Amino acid sequence: MSFIQMIPPNKATGETKEVYRYMAKVGGSGNKVPKIVQAFSLRPGSMRRMIRLWELGMWMGGEPRTMREMIGAAVSRLNSCRY
Repeated sequence: MSFIQMIPPNKATGETKEVYRYMAKVGGSGNKVPKIVQAFSLRPGSMRRMIRLWELGMWMGGEPRTMREMIGAAVSRLNSCRY
């Protein structure tokens, strides 16, 4: 099994800490940061872009969020992706 070094939110500093704050703001989950987001913690610029893409995909546009979630789940299943 592979291992990805991550910086947990309670140990983050600088730009990584700011990106975690942004995730909490747009994600609506308080201080909980999903592990898939934490996997980008060593590259906060990439983490910020990934969060922004998720934000645009889930919250912008006219389709209901439930429909977007369903499409995302179907595509993930087709690609054998657990996330």
